[in-house]
Amino acid sequence: MFLMTNWRRVQIAVLISLTLTAGSAFAQPAQKKGPPAAPKNLKLLPAANLRDVMEGFNKSLGVQCVYCHVQGDMASDENPKKAIARNMIALVRKVEPFFPTGGATFPGGYHEVDCLTCHQGKTKPETTTTYYFINKREATTPPTDNDKGVNLKVLPADWPVHGAHSIMEDFRDALHVDCGFCHGGPGGFANDANPRKDISRKMIEMTRLINAEFPGTGRYPEGNKAVTCFTCHAGSPHPQALANIRYEGPIPPVQ
Repeated sequence: MFLMTNWRRVQIAVLISLTLTAGSAFAQPAQKKGPPAAPKNLKLLPAANLRDVMEGFNKSLGVQCVYCHVQGDMASDENPKKAIARNMIALVRKVEPFFPTGGATFPGGYHEVDCLTCHQGKTKPETTTTYYFINKREATTPPTDNDKGVNLKVLPADWPVHGAHSIMEDFRDALHVDCGFCHGGPGGFANDANPRKDISRKMIEMTRLINAEFPGTGRYPEGNKAVTCFTCHAGSPHPQALANIRYEGPIPPVQ
């Protein structure tokens, strides 16, 4: 009886203590979190939606924040990759005029190309394909010529455009399309009736502009290249960007 009474007293004392502690906790006002600290040392990017922009960089290169930033001091410029990132932002803005359907100055609005377009989840963009895209015509009759083109307005006048390892093969492999994608139409391959032919000329000029930002590159298609058609297209007629990539969201698929 004595042991049971003491045990009962201990239980009551513990219960009272817990009750007082809980009441004290509820009596204290909740700690309110203040607004996040304003970003510092922004030289190119706007402060608005900065977190979304940084997450886009993470996805585009497949890296974490400390790849470009100093751990614990995001505003610091000590990491040299931060300066490179700024140069790349400026570069994306330089190519925006080639796409009149784009939005506001990068990163605002819709953009046909952005960091993901070239990097595609890798820190170093790829420039060459490891495979050939063979269409039906070439599968039955492989090309054997390596002649020079006609009606060349952007490519060098004496540049061989056909045959194995030619620039037209590079275009074909980069976009996974038949020659008729740009050349199909009345008047034959030399004719400018197909509007995609003019687009391809603009893309050659854009590729030259981009490569000029990297020391040691030639004048596309000559010399070393930091980026090529394959860099952006990667086997698709329409390059991928953060604005058109497909995400798996909470909405169920269409039945």
